[in-house]
Amino acid sequence: MDLEPDGEVHVTRNAVAHLLAERGWTDAALAAGAGLDRAHVNQVKNGRALPTVATALAIARALGVPLVVAFPPGSSTSRRPRHPGGGRGTIAATS
Repeated sequence: MDLEPDGEVHVTRNAVAHLLAERGWTDAALAAGAGLDRAHVNQVKNGRALPTVATALAIARALGVPLVVAFPPGSSTSRRPRHPGGGRGTIAATS
């Protein structure tokens, strides 16, 4: 994730979802093959979590592809607005 001066966060996408679809695999199948938690695989696949090197390698190995195929450098990015204060949002106090 990269924080830009315009206050937006750029999230680098990976090819995991595409590779799963090509194989007809579910997140659970990939998680089992990689020895990871299904929820974490889903978060990585959807760009909500950045994988550690070990996680990225495990996913690439389970998919049978080189690391740069599953997680290509310079892959497309999506833009999400950053919340004020750096958190997920704020709750306004009421009187």
